[in-house]
Amino acid sequence: MTLYMKLGGRKAVMQAMPRLKQRLEQDECFDLSGFREEFERSDDLTEFLIFLSGGAPFYDGKPVCELLSPICTCSDLYARFVDHLVSAFFGGRAGTGDETEFRRLLDRLRPQVLSPKPVAPVLVYSVEPETLSA
Repeated sequence: MTLYMKLGGRKAVMQAMPRLKQRLEQDECFDLSGFREEFERSDDLTEFLIFLSGGAPFYDGKPVCELLSPICTCSDLYARFVDHLVSAFFGGRAGTGDETEFRRLLDRLRPQVLSPKPVAPVLVYSVEPETLSA
C-alpha cells in the first residue's frame, strides 16, 4: 500500500492544503507573498504531493525547486515547512511509521529545493534527410 493510500488519497491531500496554508500564515518566519498563488490558483503543490506520496505516476507541474524555493530559502525554513506539512497531514497524532516515511521523502527533496543543480543545455543538431540514409 502506498503512502498516498495510507494518507487517504486525493481527498486527504486536498483537505490538508488549507490547514497548511493557515499554519504557514500564522508562522512569522514565512513570507507567503510569492507563494499564495500556489494555494489560490495553482494546484502544483497538491499535485506534487500526490506524486511524491505515490498517488500519480508522473508530475508535470513546476519543478520542485521552483515550487518551494520562494518560501524555503534556507535549511531551517525548509525544516519548519516540513514540520507544518507533516502537521497538516497527520494533525498532531503521535509519530507513526507513515509520518516517518513522509519525512524521509521530504528529507530526500532537501537538496533539490535548497541548492538545485543547473541543468545542462541540450544540443540539438539539424541533419539533412539524405545524410541519415545509408
